[in-house]
Amino acid sequence: MHNVKRPSSFVTYFCSMQRTIHLQQFFPQNPELVWRCLTDADLLGKWFMANNIKAEPGAEFIFKMAPQKGWDGVTHCQITELIPLSKIAYTYRGEATGEKALACAGINSEPADKAGKHLFMTLDTVLSFTLHPENSGTRLEVNHSGYKGLKLVIVSLIMGMGWKKQLKKLETVLATLH
Repeated sequence: MHNVKRPSSFVTYFCSMQRTIHLQQFFPQNPELVWRCLTDADLLGKWFMANNIKAEPGAEFIFKMAPQKGWDGVTHCQITELIPLSKIAYTYRGEATGEKALACAGINSEPADKAGKHLFMTLDTVLSFTLHPENSGTRLEVNHSGYKGLKLVIVSLIMGMGWKKQLKKLETVLATLH
């Protein structure tokens, strides 16, 4: 007999699941322009969400969208790391029901909404952007960590798709800057 250590239950196993969204994208613009799009409230709002960010260590700010089914539209943040022109990281916190995750995935049905309404989730994650100068451009590394437990691991898969769309929007905004 093999002495294999197994989780005490499936619940323990699923609750211990964790995931980080990790993406990288190259932009032909210099790090200064990319940094502005990450730290200037107006530019950040053009490609991500309306916000009141102040790029200062410890600063608290919010991202705000129109309320959606299962979500009040507010994400609460606090800057945890700031290295000018190199890295910004902040907490990324909010609460929503499963309806929000279903809507993000494009699933719109009454039975799904009914089931999702009772799945309440608290998002308590960290979002970081690291800039790497590369030739005359910038390689941007995005890490969104802290998805713990089966429900939030599933949410992270949906949000990973969303981040890919957001980076396309960032590319469009950067193309308008000089």
